[in-house]
Amino acid sequence: MENGKSVDNTLLSNGLVIDGKFYPKKNLPSGTLRIILTTACNFQCVYCFNEGEVDKQVRVQSLDKLKKIIRVARTFGINSIKLTGGEPLLYPNIEELLMFLQEEKIGYYDLTTNISLLTDETIAMLNKYNVSSLTLSLNTLDKDKYCYLSGTNNYELVMSNLERVLKKFNGKLRINCIVFDENYSSKDYLQILKLCRDNNIGLRFVEPSIVEGFPITYSKEKFKILIDELKEIADDIIVSDCASVEYLVFGDWYLTVMHSLCDNKICDACRDYMYLRVTSDDKLKPCLRRRDTEVDIDFSSEDEMKKCFVKAISNMGRGINE
Repeated sequence: MENGKSVDNTLLSNGLVIDGKFYPKKNLPSGTLRIILTTACNFQCVYCFNEGEVDKQVRVQSLDKLKKIIRVARTFGINSIKLTGGEPLLYPNIEELLMFLQEEKIGYYDLTTNISLLTDETIAMLNKYNVSSLTLSLNTLDKDKYCYLSGTNNYELVMSNLERVLKKFNGKLRINCIVFDENYSSKDYLQILKLCRDNNIGLRFVEPSIVEGFPITYSKEKFKILIDELKEIADDIIVSDCASVEYLVFGDWYLTVMHSLCDNKICDACRDYMYLRVTSDDKLKPCLRRRDTEVDIDFSSEDEMKKCFVKAISNMGRGINE
């Protein structure tokens, strides 16, 4: 108490007191913010987990709010921004946002896309604003399987755009590939591996996860079988300090293996290595599987926004083990 007034809800120099509990101010260990720009998407992927958001409403982030979020985020050691959706290239203010990230001298900014909107004009825009890397969602090179998984008939367009981006994008490229079980063989994934190795781009084989209680695949058998097969022929296997990641080395190229943090209950690794999400409805989301650790962003002042970040970062790692 000071002059009869409580210090509750006062931002302190080294932390914050909220409802009688002290939260130390600390940087986000990963230094990475993942922003859902819009929930709009031109695909209907059967495995989509909507970034952990339950409802199917179409929402578009305010550019002004995003600028405020990013500026405050930088005071917590965040210098890496991942833009996602939905399909982030459908975000109506994408060029203005990329210009802002460039002007703010953000160290690294990445965009995850389904490839379908990567025209010459779009790639030129991404190059203009020095987008660091693109993460391309691609789970098979087989036309019928692709159309089933994506819920579209855009196979030819996507393959054409893939060839275009390989030639014209100035930043780094990597493919995210979820390893499914139903009607798939190792051949599907070895084809993508060859594509990435031949073009010297990154590849991540991703273990399917269960999000909000709904499985996005029937089991994990194929993932386990495929990774075991690849380990047999890899030149080297490097295990990351982050328990969810392994690297399989093939000559001068490597494959990243992404195990599910949530399903394997590696919540400590999530706290130390994972990003903080900004949801499409203005929440900071520390855990993909939990909703009760989310923090509504208070935009009334910069100090109030900082309080939200302090609390959200303190919730990192409070996962399903708790």
